Amino acid sequence: MRIFFLLPVISLLATFENPHLKNLSEHKTDSTNIIHLLDGNIAEWPTEKFVIDKATKIRYAIDNDDQQLFLAINISEKNHQQRIIQKGMSLFVDAKGKKKENHGVELPLGIENGSSIEAMKVFGFNNYEPLPQNIKTEGTINIAIGWDSSYVLNIEYSVPLKMLEGSLEELKNKKISIGWKINEGVSGNNTRQPVATSSTIVAVPSSGRPANNRTAGPTRNDTFPQTNTDKAQLIWTTHTIIL
Repeated sequence: MRIFFLLPVISLLATFENPHLKNLSEHKTDSTNIIHLLDGNIAEWPTEKFVIDKATKIRYAIDNDDQQLFLAINISEKNHQQRIIQKGMSLFVDAKGKKKENHGVELPLGIENGSSIEAMKVFGFNNYEPLPQNIKTEGTINIAIGWDSSYVLNIEYSVPLKMLEGSLEELKNKKISIGWKINEGVSGNNTRQPVATSSTIVAVPSSGRPANNRTAGPTRNDTFPQTNTDKAQLIWTTHTIIL
């Protein structure tokens, strides 16, 4: 089930500190014993799986089984949320561990250009054309987006391991590079120029997962103020595939 929540009106700071930030850390994990649910809710992820990028305060976790690479990202800062929703964010997966931005997925494709928040673009993989497609397209990267009761943004990814190498044997104990890039922000002064977005409101219990098929209200529009120029922000880390 796709879970999307209405982003509240966000009042952002006029300036953004440390606009171009990078962080590198390494993850090693046994083959997962977690049952990953691609639903935009990170409750099944153990807290100790998450690493905090000190510069951006973004939390992320990485895991894999013998078929999929699983990633979760948790974004509490409102200015990051705004830029992701308006301008998009890319996930890069470099199976050679070189921190290259050649393979990955972009989501969303920039709602300011009229794209749906459910649209993604997978790029750089053999046999996968870089065309807009739904975030739940069979046989490729899948994504789920959700908001918790505190309006923290969660994004979960599942990446088929077969997309990374020709055979699973090539991935055994291999260290891969993973990066997230929040696209460059808007330019100009701090004029509040609202951007309309559409999202379905889904009821969120104060504790636990959102109840299935509980819609609190109809689709409606929200607006976000624009901010001063913000350079793209990049986080890089590594993950060792254990099969």
